[in-house]
Amino acid sequence: MKKLTECVTDRRTTKRVLELEEAKLDKHLDHLDHLEEARTIFQKASQVTQSQLSKQVETIVSSALAAVFEEPYKFIVDFVSRRNTTECDLFFEKNGKRKSPLASCGYGAADIASLALRVAYWKLDGDSRNTLILDEPTRALSLDKHERASMMIQQLSRMEGGLQFLIVTHSKNLATYADKVFRVAKKNDISIVTEVEK
Repeated sequence: MKKLTECVTDRRTTKRVLELEEAKLDKHLDHLDHLEEARTIFQKASQVTQSQLSKQVETIVSSALAAVFEEPYKFIVDFVSRRNTTECDLFFEKNGKRKSPLASCGYGAADIASLALRVAYWKLDGDSRNTLILDEPTRALSLDKHERASMMIQQLSRMEGGLQFLIVTHSKNLATYADKVFRVAKKNDISIVTEVEK
């Protein structure tokens, strides 16, 4: 009789332990369901954000390319998943064909896209300062495109938000469109800075 009572008690104890473990498992499964829902929401929010970011950056860079080139490339931002992370590929597109900006499109177009990407970053980042410092931003651009690039930079400097450009250049076209021009010359290993009258 004692063995039977112990066996029944052990069964009741085992049953109670199983019930407690099932309750814990149910709680963890509920938590897992909430985590899955949160992950789905986060993924959808990321996709919407990436789509909006792509459109804004594509518009800014494509507009800059159109301002300088007669038959411009369209700029494409493509978010892709690789190695369990999201990466961003950048392309020039013309006639439905995509090209890497540096592969075969000429460095002049890459210079303009690079400048426009900096402007796009400035517009999207609310904490950015309102000054961009550029060193020879049109160095690879053919000379016949310098005037159009200079006009585009001037228009960018007059857009809402007051973006200012400090540009180091040898391009006379850029200097012509600048609000202020300073010449730097070396004399006895000392840099002399003078304002150029316009």
